[in-house]
Amino acid sequence: MLVAEAPCGSDLYRRSLALREAILRRPLGLTLTEEERADDALRRHFCATSRSAVVGSVSLKPLNSETVQLRQMAVAEDRRREGIGARLLAHAEEWARGEGYRLIVLSARLGAEGFYARFGYLAQGVPFEENTVPHIRMTKRLVEKRRSTARGRGTTRGGEA
Repeated sequence: MLVAEAPCGSDLYRRSLALREAILRRPLGLTLTEEERADDALRRHFCATSRSAVVGSVSLKPLNSETVQLRQMAVAEDRRREGIGARLLAHAEEWARGEGYRLIVLSARLGAEGFYARFGYLAQGVPFEENTVPHIRMTKRLVEKRRSTARGRGTTRGGEA
């Protein structure tokens, strides 16, 4: 399985959009609106592919210089429990960290919050309804990976150990 960026408008993006529609919208009787499609242009999209088939997708939308919103996590139903969501999440976090973001926020469907909690996301506030489905806001502070110095001591941005 490969995780790669799917630039908006590319063939890979269109195939990931079809997966998102099938998993996240169609079961609710919804379709992506023109406003939502316009919002897609403001996001970075990442896809998991296996044998050229899109099996997972996630998007990140910058909210400000320090915060990015994780949106539209979807994994093909017949490929769940294979670690695809975990790989997508790790890739998205690594991209955000590399771009200098310090916080990821998301709205998890109730029932999916345990998945995010396993990766360090914390529930915030009370459940709310979004697109007819109960959700909970979750956040995760991103910490830079430690880098080795000549003395073998780890440091983070700003020189903190």
